[in-house]
Amino acid sequence: MAKKEKIFSAGELLFRQGEPCKNVYTILDGQAELFVETNGRERIAGRKRADDVLGADDVLNGVYSASARAVGELTVQVATADEYIAKRQRTGALSPKDDNFAFDDDDDGFDFDSDDSDDFDFDKPVGKPASRAANLPNDEDEPPKKQALVKVERPRAPAVKVVDKPVVLHAEPKHSALADWLKEGTDGEVSFGTALVLASIDGDDDGAIRESLYQILRQIPNVRVKVVDGVIDDANGARAAMQMRTWMEAHAADFGLYARFDNAGRVLEFHAVRGGTVENNPFDVGTRFFLPVQMDDLHKTLLKAFTVGVLLPTRLEHEQLLHLFLPALLNEAGAYAAEPMTGLTAEEQGANLTCFANVLSLISLFKFAENKTALASEVYEKALTLLPPYAPEYVFVTRQVGLIHQLDGEQKEDIADFKLAEQAFQKAADSVSKKYKPEAYGDLKLRIGNVRQKIAFRSGNGEDFVSAMTAYRDSLSVLKPAKDADKWADAVNGLARTMQLFSSYSTKTTLLKKAVELYERELTVLDRDEKPLLWARASNNLASALFLLSEREGDNPALLHRAVEVFSDALAVYDKLGAEKMANVAHNNLKRAEKALAETERELEAKQNWLDDLLDDDAPLTFEKIELADDLKDE
Repeated sequence: MAKKEKIFSAGELLFRQGEPCKNVYTILDGQAELFVETNGRERIAGRKRADDVLGADDVLNGVYSASARAVGELTVQVATADEYIAKRQRTGALSPKDDNFAFDDDDDGFDFDSDDSDDFDFDKPVGKPASRAANLPNDEDEPPKKQALVKVERPRAPAVKVVDKPVVLHAEPKHSALADWLKEGTDGEVSFGTALVLASIDGDDDGAIRESLYQILRQIPNVRVKVVDGVIDDANGARAAMQMRTWMEAHAADFGLYARFDNAGRVLEFHAVRGGTVENNPFDVGTRFFLPVQMDDLHKTLLKAFTVGVLLPTRLEHEQLLHLFLPALLNEAGAYAAEPMTGLTAEEQGANLTCFANVLSLISLFKFAENKTALASEVYEKALTLLPPYAPEYVFVTRQVGLIHQLDGEQKEDIADFKLAEQAFQKAADSVSKKYKPEAYGDLKLRIGNVRQKIAFRSGNGEDFVSAMTAYRDSLSVLKPAKDADKWADAVNGLARTMQLFSSYSTKTTLLKKAVELYERELTVLDRDEKPLLWARASNNLASALFLLSEREGDNPALLHRAVEVFSDALAVYDKLGAEKMANVAHNNLKRAEKALAETERELEAKQNWLDDLLDDDAPLTFEKIELADDLKDE
């Protein structure tokens, strides 16, 4: 069959969100932009380039989950949905997934786009300038073609045989006596994709339970299940996670799963451990959930759903896992959220509901057509009523409830929702030890500062500004740049931003100057190459503070010169990274600063010319006598 090609002009829509998915488009030349429309506003979801595929993720759903339009002239190869499905069935290949999601934060920069007002409008859409090509520094290279954040792996030929027994690995593979047995029944690779390490279970002497778990987990597509011939029986979660991570590292696994019996031997307590260090997740060392030893079909479905839920944050390239497998699991297990299993304690039910809500949140975040945010919020709230304050999930769930309230506040522009978010974050912070869990405490105080700043921005109340600054300072009392540069930079930037906003209510420049100092301090710590987006954000906000300070000091040309230079630096980084929205903000800020600088220099030049003309005349200066009005003369 001849391949059908089609050319789209700049700005022309390929398809719109919600329309029936009739075609799949492979980009041959040019770029396309994906965007989602929420409450009448567009949210950029990413860009696609040559060889990328548009619409593939939506074929089986029947509707497009996002809109796509051409960026410049775009040439694509068009296949109908039926043709694409037929090809997929023949080849078994996974379709590419969206890897360029651009989830932006409206607090990332100040926008001086409007000449009519100097207000800081965080939420105003930023118009794209006609062209920025002429404004790129001469020594800046063109932005490189963006590489996929993750790579989709394809199965190797020939097709893999099904392994009828678990692949058991010794805890120390270098000293394994099972190497020959591992090869039994396999030709080449066992599978492809993510690897899961399943530990043996203490008390499962004949391995029957481990075998049953293996047979359930191996039904998850694109996941290799490796069984480690070792037991984790340490009740301390942090130490147990460390032991599991050593096995994960040894076997190149993305995450690990282990289970142990409760005291009565009736329930298996599962613990899932992700890769990385414990410090990367200050709220819990893993994810735990509870299921009966004797599982029915619902329990087996829940085991797969929970496992996929803890797997997804590690490697998101498995489109089939995310878009095809998980929604079906949720439909099967959906009733569980409304009616938790009997036979479990309140804490065990709360832990299970937490895992279930996490899966719902992931679906909402990465699959726009399956918006489960409202249901996730409901399940988190229900879990919170069941979890005691000492439960490992308590602080995490409380924090999640706060984040959902914050999201509601941003969407509705409602101070009441921001206050609910603040209450939730404060409740979580009150349950955390500042001394023993400084990262979690600092994170929560940072979030309290963020919502208080949003309240202050909308209320204009001085006490709200002060409370926001206090929260940021509390956060900075424990966050250190050497250990958590991202959150430290967020806290410093938030504090400086709050000072900058608050300074607009006063003629004094003390807070504005302090904000400049904080931005400068942030830039001395951040590395431009290692943290380019954070560095560019600090640069943009520093330049905006310099701009305002110049206005307060009577259009100080030195400050304006510096603002122009720093805005240019921020713009260069954003352009190079393809961060278009923030590049537009920096571009508009730069144009405003350049305009103000030009006007200031013209005024100074005019004054200088006037004085030069006056002094260049060789004739002495004379002044005519000015007669006072008669009624003003001295008697």
